[in-house]
Parts: sequence; C-alpha cells; structure tokens
Amino acid sequence: MTSEGPGSAHRYRNLILGAVAILLLAMAMLTSYSSAFGHPRPNDVELAVTGDATTIVALEQQDALELTVVGSPEEARAAVRDRDVDGAVVLPSPAESSAVTTYIASGGGRAVGQAVSGIGDSIAANIGTTNETTDLAPLPGNDPVGSIEFYAILFAGLGAALGATIFGRILGTVDTSSKFVERSVVLVVYTAALAGLITLWINAGLEAVTVNPGAVFAVLWLTGAAIGGAVTGVAALGGTIAALAMTLALVILGNTSSGGPLGIHVLNDFFQTLYYVFPQGDALDLLRSLQYFDGAAMSAPIMRLGIWAVGGILLTLIAMLIRNRREAAARQQGGPRPGSGAATATAPSSSGPELTAVTASPTPHATTSAP
Repeated sequence: MTSEGPGSAHRYRNLILGAVAILLLAMAMLTSYSSAFGHPRPNDVELAVTGDATTIVALEQQDALELTVVGSPEEARAAVRDRDVDGAVVLPSPAESSAVTTYIASGGGRAVGQAVSGIGDSIAANIGTTNETTDLAPLPGNDPVGSIEFYAILFAGLGAALGATIFGRILGTVDTSSKFVERSVVLVVYTAALAGLITLWINAGLEAVTVNPGAVFAVLWLTGAAIGGAVTGVAALGGTIAALAMTLALVILGNTSSGGPLGIHVLNDFFQTLYYVFPQGDALDLLRSLQYFDGAAMSAPIMRLGIWAVGGILLTLIAMLIRNRREAAARQQGGPRPGSGAATATAPSSSGPELTAVTASPTPHATTSAP
C-alpha cells in the first residue's frame, strides 16, 4: 500500500492518451453545460392568452412563442396550474384602462417564469399600461433558484448509472435466470438506498421538500431504477465500455437537456430535442409536478421513465438469449464452450520413458507417437 505500482509498460504513450481522454471529457462537459445554460432565451415558450384579438394576432408573429388562445382569465390560470402551458397573459381590450395580467409558474423553471413575466411587461409597454404578474407556483424560500430538484435528479441518475456499471464488474455477466434475479434485487435495493439518502438530505438538511417526502422518494427511486436498469441492459449487451459510454452521454447530454433550474423552453432547439431522448427531463418534470403543481401532468413522465426501465430489462434478456444460443451451438458442434480452454494429456511411448503431449479429443481414441 506504500506504492502506486510499477506503472505502465508504455508510460509516455499511455500518459498522453489518458491526458487527452480526460481533456476531451472535460471539454465535452464544458461545451454542453455552457451551450445549454450559458445564454438562456425564450424558445417555443408555451403561452395561454385571452382578451384583445389585435394584440393576440401580433403575438402570433413571434417565433419564440407557442400560443394557446383560451376564453377567460380563469381558463388561463387553470392552463398554467395544469402544466398545459408555461404561463398566461390576460390582455385588456383597447376600451379598458386595466393592466395586463400575467401568470407565471417559477416552479416549472425560474428562467422560463422570468421570460413570461418579461413578455407581459413588453406587451403592457406597447399598449401603454402596466403589467401585474402573479406567480401560481412560487419557489420556496430555501430554494429560491429552483436548483435543488435538478441536483437531486442529477445525482440520483449519476449514482444509479455508476452503480449499475460497477455491479456488472463485481457480480459478472448476467447470463442465467438466477443472475438476472440477483442483479435485479441488487439494483432495486441500491437505488432505494440512494433515493432515500437524497430525500433525507433535501428534506431534513435543506428543508426544500414542499410535499410528503415519501412522494419525493418514490420519484427519485423510479429515476434511479429506470437509469440503472437501462445501463445494466446496455452493459449486458455491449459490455462495460458500452455502459461507461452511456453513462457519459447521460452526464454530458442528459442533464443539460433536462433544462436544469432554468426550464426547457429557454434552451436551444438541439437540447429541446434531446429532452425527449434522455430520462432526466422527465424525472425533473415529475418532481416539479409533485412539488409545485399538486401532481398535475405526471402521466407522460412516468410512462417515459417506465420505458427506460423496461428497455433495460429487455436488453438484458436479449443478451442472455444470445449467449445461451451461442453456447448451445458450440456444444452441438462438439467444441468447447466459449471461453474454455483445451485440455492436454500425455501418453507413454512403447519404446520407453519418452513422453509425447497429446491434445484431448472428444473421440474415445488416443494417439501415441511411434517408437
């Protein structure tokens, strides 16, 4: 334990390769996170509007907005509370002297809420009135930026992915039904412990849980099980390298495409597309729906996380089937099982003490050397 070992046989070559790999990883993470979060601006913001038709027509020309016209202020509020839209604007008629009313939901993404509020301010300035903004899903005082949910999902996913990869190296290949059950039990217990520790910290340590902690635990457990199960399936089919590659993709692209504390509709088109590819965005939306929206719009995220979990199971079963068929084919051909070596034996010569090595054959006949 007093030495780091003899080192690599090709010290400087491997040193350069290792350094380049780490630098590329660091730059990939920097590029992804800075591109996603460095310059947020409205992009396909979903906005409910009601009131003056002329102003609505002008808003429809804005490429950054996706408008939903509703019939009343009450419908506009309900659309925000149900997570059908990111915010809502109630427009007064030209004959009225009342203010513009804007409804935002900071719990769905702080930057998106600020963007919707800014849209209301801009409309009010253009028609010569004021804007009154109401936050229908405010962030708690212990998490005014809305970052704690993001970090909870980030580390639940990262811990599950790394755990699944390491368990594969420790427990070996999932190639039998008993090993499949063993790995499933290990993964379920591990992700439950991971979700429990994260929930304990953000609830007791940070006091940032606004609902029943059991519900938050369930979301984090589902997140860990879905991501861990998917990584397990990829590892069973493609090996440890494939599992590590998937883990890196989750870290570099999955976390940023979730929108983080900002919200998905201030990211560019590239990351908004990746939102539907990786599971972190669904997990974050699910947690926010519990925390700030009384459980609204939970069905779709649960279904997509379930697809990830089921996909991992199917990949694992497919890998088991492929291995079993290969081994059965090898046995039918009379050769050794994949990975087994050929046995050797020696037989005495008829002329005396000389010995000749003979390779064992599946046939009952042995061959000896001539005198």
